[in-house]
Amino acid sequence: MEQELLLAASNVTAYYDRTNNWLYLDWHGEITLDSVRSNCLQLARCFLIRRYKRILNDNTNVTKITPEVAPWLADDFLPYLRLLGIEYVAWICSPDMHIQNDTEIVLEKLTSPVVALFDDVATAYAWLSVAKFQSPVMLNSPQSFTQIMTALKERISSLGGNA
Repeated sequence: MEQELLLAASNVTAYYDRTNNWLYLDWHGEITLDSVRSNCLQLARCFLIRRYKRILNDNTNVTKITPEVAPWLADDFLPYLRLLGIEYVAWICSPDMHIQNDTEIVLEKLTSPVVALFDDVATAYAWLSVAKFQSPVMLNSPQSFTQIMTALKERISSLGGNA
C-alpha cells in the first residue's frame, strides 16, 4: 500500500492510497464540535487536490466524541460527500461502545454515499477493495463540479471554519 500524506491535523491524518486510489482517514483522540469542524474543513481541501470515490475511515483510535458532533456530521458534512463523487465509505468503528452508538446516530439519516461499518481495518479494506462502483450522483447532477466545490466552500465557511 503506497500512501501519500495529505493532512496531519489535530484529530485526523489523511492519506491518499495510491495503490487503491482512495482516501484513508485515521481519526484519533477526543473529537469535539470545534475540532471536527476544523478538521473537516481541512479535509474538504483534500477534495480539491483530486477526486475520490472511496474512503477508508478509521475510528479505531478515537477515545471520545462529544454529543454535538454526531448531529453536525449527519446534517452538515457527510451529506455533501456524495456531491463530491464519494460512493462508498468503509467505516472502522471505535472499540468504545458509546462512540459506536454515536456513529450509528451519524449514519442513521445518511442515504448516500453507501457506508458499511466494520470492527477491523483488514475486513474494511477487503470490502472497499472489491466494491463495484457506479456514479449516479455525479452523472445525474445538474451542477458542475465547480459549482459543487463553490457550494461546499461556502457551506464550510458559514460553519465558522477558521482553519
